[in-house]
Amino acid sequence: MSIKFPLSITTYSGMDLSLRLLTEVDIPAVMQLERSAHSHPWRQSSFEDCLTGRQKCWLAEYKENLVGLVVITHGGGDAELLNISVSPAFQRKGIGRCLLHHALDCVRDKADMLFLEVRVSNHKAIDLYAKEGFFEVGQRKNYYPTLNGHEDALLMAMQL
Repeated sequence: MSIKFPLSITTYSGMDLSLRLLTEVDIPAVMQLERSAHSHPWRQSSFEDCLTGRQKCWLAEYKENLVGLVVITHGGGDAELLNISVSPAFQRKGIGRCLLHHALDCVRDKADMLFLEVRVSNHKAIDLYAKEGFFEVGQRKNYYPTLNGHEDALLMAMQL
């Protein structure tokens, strides 16, 4: 698939987003978004791996401001959505759905299945994934750290 940069996508709420791959200069802004969106954000080194590794991080910008990101990888006929984050100020506007659709477009011709893990307490994300055709395939006990211990991950998949 040939992808031209940057890519433009419009959310259901009418926001015109620009999508592009992560660069090294984006890391500080990405880490700020991660810390604002998650109680236990990804480590900086995980995003740095996206610069040279098999996984790819796509950034969503609105009016030149970073509002979301998605990290995907694929290999051996399967793909995995590793991370999806939307700035709290921009949640519930369709950005997550656009990022998910973009991830699907990126891996559809490279994999048969797309897998993801999500906190069992993240009902908004679980609802989004279910509406988009993901189904539950299992759970990972005590997978995610919390302030008071650990919580399970719901393992979901979608046939591509």
